[in-house]
Amino acid sequence: MLFEGEIPEGSGYFLPVTIFDNPPEDSELVSEEPFGPVIPLLKVKSVEEAIERANSSPFGLAGSVWSSNPQEAMKVASQLETGNVFVNEPFYLSPFAAFGGHKQSGVGIENGLDGLLSFTNPLTIMLRRG
Repeated sequence: MLFEGEIPEGSGYFLPVTIFDNPPEDSELVSEEPFGPVIPLLKVKSVEEAIERANSSPFGLAGSVWSSNPQEAMKVASQLETGNVFVNEPFYLSPFAAFGGHKQSGVGIENGLDGLLSFTNPLTIMLRRG
């Protein structure tokens, strides 16, 4: 089953927000890292299975955990092998928080102090006295 949002009127190239309900496990939508307003909706039997499936991916840019129990959501978020996890909110970038991926989703980070430091060239000088 496919659920699609609306495309705004006017000039430009737009894709509707699209949710694919229970796509095949071997589909590119499930096995690759999609970029765009698309998401697969997959069924799992437990939180543990969801964590295991998420971590089995060779990709790890970002994840999202939604729950009415923030403490449980934070426990799940801390187990995900991604560069970023958003709890009870969609993908959100802050200039004050580091952003980067794990695994095949990238090396290095941007934003935050660590991202800023990646643009510096530190110099260490060692002097032995005597």
